Amino acid sequence: MGRSAWDTEAKKTVWADDDIEGLPPGMADGRYRCRVCGEWLILKGTLPGAKVQPYFAHRGGEGCSRPEEEALLDAADEVVIRLREQIRALAGIAHCTTTSPGEDPADPSGMPPAVIAQCGTTTVIFEAPTQKLPGAEAIRRRILAVRDEHGGAQHVWFLKRDLAQFNALDAHPVWLRGKDVLHEQVAPNEQQEAILAAGGHVYWLDGKVVLVPYGIRRFQHPVQSGQDWTNWPRWRSDPREDWRISKPRPAPDAHTWGLVPIAFASLTRTRGTFRPADAHHVMDEIYTAQESRFHWRNQRARETYATVHAPPPAESGTEPDPAPAKALRTEDPAPVTASSASHEAEPEPAVESVQTTLAAHEAGGPTDTVIPPVPVHPPFVAPAPAAQSPLVRGWQRLFGFSRRGGS
Repeated sequence: MGRSAWDTEAKKTVWADDDIEGLPPGMADGRYRCRVCGEWLILKGTLPGAKVQPYFAHRGGEGCSRPEEEALLDAADEVVIRLREQIRALAGIAHCTTTSPGEDPADPSGMPPAVIAQCGTTTVIFEAPTQKLPGAEAIRRRILAVRDEHGGAQHVWFLKRDLAQFNALDAHPVWLRGKDVLHEQVAPNEQQEAILAAGGHVYWLDGKVVLVPYGIRRFQHPVQSGQDWTNWPRWRSDPREDWRISKPRPAPDAHTWGLVPIAFASLTRTRGTFRPADAHHVMDEIYTAQESRFHWRNQRARETYATVHAPPPAESGTEPDPAPAKALRTEDPAPVTASSASHEAEPEPAVESVQTTLAAHEAGGPTDTVIPPVPVHPPFVAPAPAAQSPLVRGWQRLFGFSRRGGS
């Protein structure tokens, strides 16, 4: 027996233990259809005095021709019902029910219904597929149906942390709030990229924790004029290897996705909105550390070049060059270990302001190079003391001798 059916009149999925109040029993003029095989169903167990719980039965009592899929879909429905109750308990949720946008019982997608919630002036559609995601075409069909039926709604997909929906990679290190932090990292699949490209939001739900993704795009720093990236002691890998964050959503060209964990209840902390603000704050801090890291590495490459190409020291007895070479003045902040793709052993500098470091990165040159101003007047040179004549020195010796002789 089945626990759910497609209600052709209401155009939504109904559950035998949740949404049958007021539904007519029996065939109801062909109102109920199987969500797996598309056959007509009979609602039983709703009459007064029934000795069984309500359920949907196929005609003839033979059951669904695909019982395993029917059982999986019933289990997925249970997850949706629990998610709906969690969302109803959030602050700021005014209305919450279930919906099945774009579902065609003649061509079922195998996806459980979605939860539709009203949060202030915002409508949010939550998807919670529990099995392997359907094909990209079925995903696009659901997304287009949500746009048609609920224009302007946010479309959020809560996925599971299992192998069917979570292609886990090695942990990703980031510099966050004064220390190294490891974020989980995943490789997005075709369906997840399709959701993102269509304007949807992909999150992972793990109990009361939500994992919000940002993009990770790896690259190599270009070698600019006056830089040396090859003579860095105690650097275990190429210091040019680095990464950029794309936020608040992963960019289409991101190689992988990093995940920020936040509390499920924080999604509606600001009343009247649905937004992972806590995750966005973390991403902003990662971006600030990134800009400081970019600036520090480029500055060090210039310092290394200046050291390697410094002129040899002057030999003893030779006059030093009266025109000293222009020197780079560098800050000496307290060292901290900024995270990077290279995992260097030598600490990087503390985080600077985004505005200063971003300007340095875009200009492609140092912002702290000191260039002496051109003097308006020639520099003043004090005259050397006048040399005394031999005659004066002779009288001084005579005078001193006469004084010693008369003493």
